[in-house]
Amino acid sequence: MVTEIDDVEAQAGELFRRSFRVPPPTTPHHYVARVDVEGAPRTIGYVHYERLDDVYLCGGMCMDERTFRRLGADRRVALKAAGGVAEQMLRHTFAELAHAKAIFGYVGDRRAERVDLRAGFEHTGLAHLIVHWPGRVPANERQALIERVAKLGPF
Repeated sequence: MVTEIDDVEAQAGELFRRSFRVPPPTTPHHYVARVDVEGAPRTIGYVHYERLDDVYLCGGMCMDERTFRRLGADRRVALKAAGGVAEQMLRHTFAELAHAKAIFGYVGDRRAERVDLRAGFEHTGLAHLIVHWPGRVPANERQALIERVAKLGPF
């Protein structure tokens, strides 16, 4: 189950630190994927969205491989067949943030990029910068948004 949370530290702080070696972001919006493992709910994935005017910046995606390995074989196979935890998280959060003009990501890892593209991101023509367009945005406005976000550099 993917849900937005307020208390990132309690539900994803350890996972984020293990993945990135820094504390998790403190600004909204935090989403986690939770699964039951041996009768106890556990965070298996995390992603962060930062609102920037009429767009969102997506980052901090991380998965808990230890929790994934503790799932039963049938559940692991089913999750992989559905695209994996990361893809499911992106699809869910894209639907929740569909009011935005655009959702941007910054990706340098090829494996993560493949998942991002399957979930609905597309290349912008700029290195590492990807975008998801939840609705119709005219081409000239799309380009202006891409240029504005590109000026931020990595996020």
